[in-house]
Amino acid sequence: MNSDTKLIFFNLDGTLVDGMEYFYQHLWEYFGVDKEKTRTLLKQYISGEVNYTQFVENDVRLLREAGATKRAIINAIMNLHPMEGAIETIRALHERSYKMFAISSGIDLVVEAVYGTESKDLFEEIFVNQYHFDENDVLAGATPARYDVDHKADCVKDMIQKYNAYSGNCIYVGSNETDAVAALLVGDSIAFNSKSERLVEVSTHHIESGNLFDIMKFLN
Repeated sequence: MNSDTKLIFFNLDGTLVDGMEYFYQHLWEYFGVDKEKTRTLLKQYISGEVNYTQFVENDVRLLREAGATKRAIINAIMNLHPMEGAIETIRALHERSYKMFAISSGIDLVVEAVYGTESKDLFEEIFVNQYHFDENDVLAGATPARYDVDHKADCVKDMIQKYNAYSGNCIYVGSNETDAVAALLVGDSIAFNSKSERLVEVSTHHIESGNLFDIMKFLN
């Protein structure tokens, strides 16, 4: 175990990325996907009738049937932008030798649209869904994120082991209910503008702020 290794995990949406709450619902509305079909899919996933991989496959099918292309998806997410203070926060974390990880149920195009191609240099690893397109740029399929919304804690455990880190030196920054279990596995956790009472309750710190840089007062 390396006591000098410091890891920080972000739930991408609502912390590093601002502009929409639920990515998949935004795309469904943008492409005019039938609401009855989306409600059915969500109910199936929440009830456990379909797993996350099947949810992603059905999401792609609905978007493909609605004519989703790479260009159209990029247009749909043009309003996304870095959270206020995110760039300064990332720079400060690198200066303090943190290894950064992003976990999201969004897609790779979001990371590229918001942080550009240099995003691969900003983060140690990024765990998101990857959309695939055919020769005509039409959405053809997807590779589900290695860690879905219900397995963020597994990501934290695996990365701590992979990088031989001490959990007490690790940080988790989240905003959703699905971040609560992961927040319990690290030395410090921050609920950022969270609507989840559970996450606020289990986190070390709770911040209501329009500027992500405010989390730095809690970090070494």
